[in-house]
Amino acid sequence: MTTAPPTTLTARYLAGPGRRPLALRDPDPARLDLVRRALEDRFLTRPAFLTAEEAGQLEADLNGVTDLLFTLPERLFDGDPHAFAAAVGLRPEQSRLALRPPVPEPARIGRADLYRDRSGFRMLEFNISSALGGLQIPELNRLTLADPELAAFVTREGLGFPDPVAVLAGQMRRAAGREGETCRVALMDCPDGYRGTEPEITALAGLLAPHGVEAYGCHTGQARGSGGRLLVDGRPADLVYRYFTLGELTADAATLREAEALLDLFARCGVPVLSPLRTSMHGNKRALALLREERCQDTLDAGERDLVRRLLPWTHELRPGTARIDGERTDLLAYCRRHRERLVLKPAHGLGGSGTVLGRSVDDARWAASLERALATPHIVQELVTPLPEPFPEEGTDEPAPWVLNWGAFLIGRSYAGAFLRGLPADRADVISYAAGAHAGCAFQQRHGGDTR
Repeated sequence: MTTAPPTTLTARYLAGPGRRPLALRDPDPARLDLVRRALEDRFLTRPAFLTAEEAGQLEADLNGVTDLLFTLPERLFDGDPHAFAAAVGLRPEQSRLALRPPVPEPARIGRADLYRDRSGFRMLEFNISSALGGLQIPELNRLTLADPELAAFVTREGLGFPDPVAVLAGQMRRAAGREGETCRVALMDCPDGYRGTEPEITALAGLLAPHGVEAYGCHTGQARGSGGRLLVDGRPADLVYRYFTLGELTADAATLREAEALLDLFARCGVPVLSPLRTSMHGNKRALALLREERCQDTLDAGERDLVRRLLPWTHELRPGTARIDGERTDLLAYCRRHRERLVLKPAHGLGGSGTVLGRSVDDARWAASLERALATPHIVQELVTPLPEPFPEEGTDEPAPWVLNWGAFLIGRSYAGAFLRGLPADRADVISYAAGAHAGCAFQQRHGGDTR
């Protein structure tokens, strides 16, 4: 399989140090161990590269889409956030919890999943939430720089990389009102979830420490109030950094009551939650689908319409009835059945590619059955984006192999804060996720604006 012509930076790298696979060195055994455990010891054979212009455009695009997602209640629902929540598939008890207490605007913390095709980056989903994987990725950047040839290339080309943990620490201190002083942060999950996320949370706590954040892992069952202060397992907290999800807090009536009491406790103690549960509405795939609907397009100015058309593949809520497609009113399910090979079916709330069905990977009968089953729960259907394979060196051969990348681009505050890359060989890259055996990678970019290290 042929690969896309490499970008200028990539071509120069492949002509030099990138002729051989990059091997991680061992200058800091603790860092190497952290990265290997966090990223399951599967790594791409080279970094990726962005020019300053590409990084700047990506930051502008991520902020532009976030602006649109945050204004959907005003644009389409007369400012009613509960109506917006219902439109993206939240149950009434979920929207009540997500909007309690009212939050003027959710925090800008998220990771967009993007493919690169012939037109540039295309956004598949945007997980606007604090429960993000891959924040350890700058440690991989630092490990790769132990390779002298890569380090020389990075210096020669004026490259660097953003540190999402450093940017996140600044967000935490601002949200807690603790700028310029130590901020105590409870990295909190649900009890069941914490059993799985504890290693990642512990690693993040260690990475935050040099940035003036005293963080510790915990679960919701450990939170107590004492003298108007929030204590978590006996330790004070200025901020709760949320790993628990809206779905976990509303699993049943008893869990919902406990969640309401927990949010009341946070409010009484004056401890903010970063990011608040409200982000569950804006980081929902059906919210992205709303941006493509005709009624939303009518509210956009020319620049916003161009952004949506350029960055977002056609996406629509899966439902019976008609939809305007290519300017014509069409039966949506019939359209989906006819254009199987051009479409992807996804759960609106799914993570890590779970439940995703590519039409080209199944026959007509299985596709029709998948569509029928998906009507029972919130799903979206999306135009298939065909990413361009990129060349990656392989051991024992001079010929690079074609791999496909999923760029997990972080937006923290209004800053593009680096990317968590996942890649698979092009011949098995239908869904690029860790569950599918993806390898992790990092990116370097040309320095601009003083935000790289």
